[in-house]
Amino acid sequence: MIRRQLINFQNRSVDVRVGLGAFDELSRMFASAVGKPKRAMVVWSTATSERFDEVVGHALVDAGFAVSLFVLEVSPAGATLADADAIFGALSANGVTCDDLVVAVGDAATCSVVSWCANQWCGRTECALLPTTFDAMLTVATTMKPLVASSANALPAIAFRPEPGLVVCDLDLVREADPEDLKLGFVVLVGTMLSSSKSRWNQFTETVPEILAGEEVALVNAVQWSQTARKDVLMATNPSARHALDFGKTGGRTLRACLGDAASQVPAYQLLSEGMRFEARLAHDACDFDIDYVFEVDDCLEDFGIEELAFDLEPAAYIEEFRRQQFVRSNRSMLPLPAALGAIRLTCVEDEVLERHAHAYLASRKELL
Repeated sequence: MIRRQLINFQNRSVDVRVGLGAFDELSRMFASAVGKPKRAMVVWSTATSERFDEVVGHALVDAGFAVSLFVLEVSPAGATLADADAIFGALSANGVTCDDLVVAVGDAATCSVVSWCANQWCGRTECALLPTTFDAMLTVATTMKPLVASSANALPAIAFRPEPGLVVCDLDLVREADPEDLKLGFVVLVGTMLSSSKSRWNQFTETVPEILAGEEVALVNAVQWSQTARKDVLMATNPSARHALDFGKTGGRTLRACLGDAASQVPAYQLLSEGMRFEARLAHDACDFDIDYVFEVDDCLEDFGIEELAFDLEPAAYIEEFRRQQFVRSNRSMLPLPAALGAIRLTCVEDEVLERHAHAYLASRKELL
C-alpha cells in the first residue's frame, strides 16, 4: 500500500508517497515529476549509492531520463556551503537545466543541501527526495537541516522551506534499521505531535506500540501526521506559532555546548530529548502547561527507548549558556514553549523560573550518575 499525500504551500504542492516497498514504484513516480523526462542527476553518498544504485538508476532510465551520478559525502551534522558549491559544479558539468530533475538519496543533511541547491539552480529545478532515515522521512518535505556558512562561522543558519516536487518514503528502510538509528526520528515525532492538536496527540500516543512494532498503517500515519503538523506550523497565521518546531532545541544546544568534548559521545537524539524534557518543565511555570502532559512527554520518550541522560554540570554555567543560546538566533529572550497540546508559542521565561528549574533539573541528572 503506497499512500499519497499532497502538502499544499500556497502556490506549490509537495507530492509525498509513503509505504512499504515504495521504491519499487519509483519509475512511475519519476515519470510524472517533470513535464518531459530528459536529464536527471542523482546526489548520494558512497554507501547509499552502493545500496540503491540499481533501483534508482534503473527507475530513472525506465522513466525516460539520461542519468548522471554525483557522490557527495555530507556530514550527518549538516552540510556546508562548500558542499552546495560542489553540487552546483556537478549540475553545471552535467548540463542540468530548469526542465530537468535533481534527485537526492540519503539522510536529512543530504536531502536538505540538494533541495536547497535545486531551488537556486536556473531559477528553480525540480527536485525529488528519497530519504533513507526515519527522521528525514518525517521532516524533509517541509523543513531542511540548515547549512553551515563556513568553518569560521559554524552556526547552522542557512535554511528555507524546501518544497520539493516529490518525496518518496520507503518504510522497508524503517523496518530494517537498527533501533538506535530510529531514535532521532522518534524524538522529532514527539516534538512535532506536541505542536499538533490534543486529539492528534492522543491518537499518536495510543499508536506508539504499533510504531515500535513496525506496523505499516501506524508508520504511514506517523509520517503523514508529522507532515501535516509541520505544514500547519509553517503556515500558521500567528508568527509566534511558527517557531513551534524549535521546541527543545535551545536546551539541546545548551547541553551540547556545556558538555564540551564529551558531547561527541552523546547521540543527537539524546541531546534533543533532554532539551524537550527541560523546556517542558519550564513551560509548566512559564505558561501553565499541564504537569500531566509534562509527564506524558517523559513517558512517551521512555516508551520509545529514550532514557534520561546522566551528567554533572554547574547550574550557573548551564544557565549562562542557555541564555547565550537564546540570543544566538534571536534578539529576544523568548522560548517556543507549549501552553497546551497544539499550542507552542514564544514565551518569556523569567530568570527566577529558569534558575529554579535548572537547579532541579541538573540535580536530578547528577543523581543518575
